[in-house]
Amino acid sequence: MKLWERQRGESQKAFEAFAIYRDMGTNRSIGKVAEKLGKSETLLYRWSSNWNWVERAKEYDLEMDRQHRLHQEEERRKMAERHAKQAMMFQNKILERLRILDPNRLTPADLIRWFDIAVKVERLARGESTEIHEVEHSGQVDQRRNVRIQHEILTDPESRELVKQLFRRVYELKRMESN
Repeated sequence: MKLWERQRGESQKAFEAFAIYRDMGTNRSIGKVAEKLGKSETLLYRWSSNWNWVERAKEYDLEMDRQHRLHQEEERRKMAERHAKQAMMFQNKILERLRILDPNRLTPADLIRWFDIAVKVERLARGESTEIHEVEHSGQVDQRRNVRIQHEILTDPESRELVKQLFRRVYELKRMESN
């Protein structure tokens, strides 16, 4: 038998008074119960003392908190599962699109963007960080580095050609897979 349930030997009226006290939450008081029931505070203090209302209400609060935490954990688990399923569905749609994508029709900026996305997805899948920041001696983060690298790739014919070759190869492999 749980402490917040009716105890052996406890009268129905005493338990009903306790239930009102218990369900008041943090604003509970004997005076409020007496007022609500139209009973004397003396009687309710006696019931409270005889039936250990304070401890029982405390145990009830702990149980309600435990149940709330379990519910929240379950909701977070369901949310993570739902988000993972949605992400997988979205990835499948993107992969369908990538299979028919002709890398020769992509601009150098498109190639860089797709390459950047592919690298980030792989890093995330392997549990790695997707951001690498260069820290100068002053302790400031140099966020211009990524832009500089992208600019260098876009303006360097050899780098641009390597990225195109990479995407052509991916395109060819995807075509071979689908046949």
